[in-house]
Amino acid sequence: MKALELSFKGSDTRIKHLRLKYVNAELTPAEVESLMKQIATAKLFAKDGVTLYAEPHAANIVETTKTALVSAKPAVPAV
Repeated sequence: MKALELSFKGSDTRIKHLRLKYVNAELTPAEVESLMKQIATAKLFAKDGVTLYAEPHAANIVETTKTALVSAKPAVPAV
């Protein structure tokens, strides 16, 4: 699965992350940067007086893979 991980500096200068799943993996850096600026300008996310996504910091496409270590056993019907 691919996800877009956006990192922002909050108004408290700490780094906050926003991960969006099922995104178009072919977004251009300019499109993502524009989106991040819009999120920061909107100031939609705040907690205890701290704006969580105040300033864009970084963006990454994150790919996750699943590797089975133990396979599930079929259920045995009760007699």
